[in-house]
Amino acid sequence: MKPCKAAYKIVRDGDNEIFKGFGFRHLSDATQYYVHPDNQSYKNTTTLCQPIGEAVMLLTDFVISITEDAGTNGDICYSDTATQIYLDMPVQAEWHANNITSVYRYRAMLDNSSVRVGAYDADDNYIVSNPVSFTETFKIIPVLVLLLAQKILTDNAYKNAFLGFCDFPDAATFVNIHEDFYQSYKNNDYQVNYIDIKNSVPSYPQSFASEFSVIQENRKSVPQANDVVVTAFAADEFRDEFRELIPSLPDEFILPENLKTISNAIVSGDIRALLLHGPAGTGKTVSCKLICRETELPVMQTVNCTENLDEFILGKFLPEGDKIVFSESYVTKAIRYGGAIIFEEINFARPQHLAFLNSLLDDNGFVLLDNGERVKRHKNFRFFATMNLGYYGTKELNQALYNRFNAVCELSELPDDAIRRMLIARVPECAEQTDSLLSVYHKLKKKINNEELDMVISPRNIENWARLAKYEGYIQAAEKTIIPVAKCDRSVEEAFRGIIMLYKWV
Repeated sequence: MKPCKAAYKIVRDGDNEIFKGFGFRHLSDATQYYVHPDNQSYKNTTTLCQPIGEAVMLLTDFVISITEDAGTNGDICYSDTATQIYLDMPVQAEWHANNITSVYRYRAMLDNSSVRVGAYDADDNYIVSNPVSFTETFKIIPVLVLLLAQKILTDNAYKNAFLGFCDFPDAATFVNIHEDFYQSYKNNDYQVNYIDIKNSVPSYPQSFASEFSVIQENRKSVPQANDVVVTAFAADEFRDEFRELIPSLPDEFILPENLKTISNAIVSGDIRALLLHGPAGTGKTVSCKLICRETELPVMQTVNCTENLDEFILGKFLPEGDKIVFSESYVTKAIRYGGAIIFEEINFARPQHLAFLNSLLDDNGFVLLDNGERVKRHKNFRFFATMNLGYYGTKELNQALYNRFNAVCELSELPDDAIRRMLIARVPECAEQTDSLLSVYHKLKKKINNEELDMVISPRNIENWARLAKYEGYIQAAEKTIIPVAKCDRSVEEAFRGIIMLYKWV
């Protein structure tokens, strides 16, 4: 049988809701959340089913429990290649309290394309079922859980998504996990038998409980950014006239949590050069300025490498009275006296205009000016650069230069708190709708990323939406600010509208 395809024909008698499934039901349309690249449905829609949805939630409950009890009440053991898996899974009490199932424990075994499953009651007695068919949910679910476990064990990206879902469950990720699993296994055929396997426990070397407990311990051992206090440069480290260049940003902008430890390393000098990369609209330049604001580091100059970077970046000769004198730039002043320089979109720059950075960012940093002077790098000079990846006109950064950055950080998106503060500060009228605005933003962004669409949505789009909504309401305003992000792709436009219509707008 093909378990994933069979699951769409099986539903609990008198109840088609997916238990703990965020309100989804058997055959719910979830297209607005996600469409898998391999989707072959006639209308290119994403449809959920009760057995797969509940298998996802049962496995989620189980993984959380085995990391807490170290596998003393069940485990998933498997071979090194994960082609052989043994599942011993208790069903959590809330499934019984809500009359979802009378099964108290599942045992299942996968051996390549052979699957054996058994269901057990409260006394751990095998539940006999005649005829032995798989048209009942309680039989198909352990098969799906077993295959979900294999997907997790053999696909690191899927494992990370699933673990993230265990920590912070949400509807969009639920749809992704469901659909990615279905598309991976929809055509897989297995010989499936319902049979008592309580006394047929194999000995496999690997264990979910041990592996996931280590993962959880490692997560707990990572210092929480909330506990990090950012230090600042002493007031006398920079000239008074340069201290006026310390960024002053509105309070709605907050330093991303993952950059707090980076900030302290910048103050200490362990990081002299920092590269931030990520998609457009993720606040890379703002993050550089926030680091400088929090550490009280003057930003001497911000250089847009698509427009303002040329051979005169360090200075040039200019007429002064009857003389020609060399006038050094603020980049050179920062190198000489200390301070920060920010190069935006550094991978748009011509390589010959970046050549001076190789010597500047070396251990004994210096630059040679056109007037012949050799300027040694000040101990408080810091270099920031930002770059987008995968956009037209961008280039690979020279490897020698790339290696001179002490830290390279990816910014996936601005924190919700920062976006919320920005929206409320700039468009106070949207205060009651910020949760909905943020939710729509994340759903649209996830759809764009998951389907690898050639589109970009950023907090700027959401701000523009909120501003126009003051005059014509959110539904109409979206047609002029959010729907155009789809670049006239009609199917994507309809998906965007579907997401927006999920919310109540006032």
